[in-house]
Amino acid sequence: MQEIYFDNSATTKVAPEAIAAAIKVMAEEYGNPSSIHSKGVAAFRLLQQSRQELAQLLAADKKEIYYTSCGSESNNAAIYGAAVRLHSGRLIVGATEHPSLLEPAKDLASKGYDLQLLPVDGWGIVDLAVLEQILTKDTLFVGVHYVNNETGAIQPLREIGAMVKQLAPQAHFHIDGVQAFGRLAVNLAEWQADSFAVSGHKIHAPKGIGLLWLKSGSKIPPFIRGGGQESGWRSGTENLPSIVALSAAALKITANMGQNAARIAAVKQTLLTNIKQLVEESFVNGDISQAAPHILNMSFIGVKSEVLVHYLEQQEIYVSSGSACSSHKNVASHVLTAMGLSNERIASEIRFSFCPDNNIEEAIIAAKALASAVSEIRQMTGYCSGGKK
Repeated sequence: MQEIYFDNSATTKVAPEAIAAAIKVMAEEYGNPSSIHSKGVAAFRLLQQSRQELAQLLAADKKEIYYTSCGSESNNAAIYGAAVRLHSGRLIVGATEHPSLLEPAKDLASKGYDLQLLPVDGWGIVDLAVLEQILTKDTLFVGVHYVNNETGAIQPLREIGAMVKQLAPQAHFHIDGVQAFGRLAVNLAEWQADSFAVSGHKIHAPKGIGLLWLKSGSKIPPFIRGGGQESGWRSGTENLPSIVALSAAALKITANMGQNAARIAAVKQTLLTNIKQLVEESFVNGDISQAAPHILNMSFIGVKSEVLVHYLEQQEIYVSSGSACSSHKNVASHVLTAMGLSNERIASEIRFSFCPDNNIEEAIIAAKALASAVSEIRQMTGYCSGGKK
């Protein structure tokens, strides 16, 4: 049976180039970058080469690139670092953000910070009018994602950044770029951003590696103290095999970004077209015309998300019931809830997410398998079109 992996927003298969780069370091260039002998110097050169390559992809200075273990760490470092400067102040975070921004924000709120959750419309786009109202002179931090991890909604970063710098120039403007980097163009200068988070395993690098771009002059204190690695900001011996793998994967995915986007969009549209033809009461969550090409979020009324996920899994078709980070918690999607969708839509949410390795044939096969699964589940539960039993 052919495996069809449509869960690339949860994680991606590691690219051959990234695997080869990591193995070479582990087998040959295994020195500590902080050591002064030749093995250490060789490792340090690789570290700096990777840093330079990633900086160029972000149109940044290599001194602004700090390696982390993942996107969640990068998001945590940005918000806690911005908040620690003062013992009080306002934090503004989008209502549909990833938990790695929302949970730290709530933690800081419990310690006395003024947390304002920025609402979104029915398409998942932040309300700029509300943002204008809540930006104040005591705002310390504004955090939003570039692309939502559940629906693919793209936020108006240029408008948000301009508003932040005009009304709260002292605030740190952070962008969670985990679901966007390598798939959409990045323009940190145009957005007037202060920091930007990237995760390796979303772009075909290994798990356990990410980065935080910190604009020069950003007042974010050291995150981990110790031996002084990463210019003293994040101490600890660098994970060099994963760092060079991250660079290799990033170079590959960004080199063909336009072609990849067109290919992925065709797979996504084929899947959607076939599903709409085969499955009654199937709904797209969000505005597909303004969403990232690699994410499609749909609801199938009368079918529980987790049941459908396991039905498809039996045919080696892999999808998510919303965010993989929340799938084991059995809680309603905070993203779809913030968008104002009905409980029926939220309970039947399925996320399909694609990569350049996916193809049209997979989309056709998956749509047919999904239609069969939805029909069987509805028959078992006695659900009929229109919500009647």
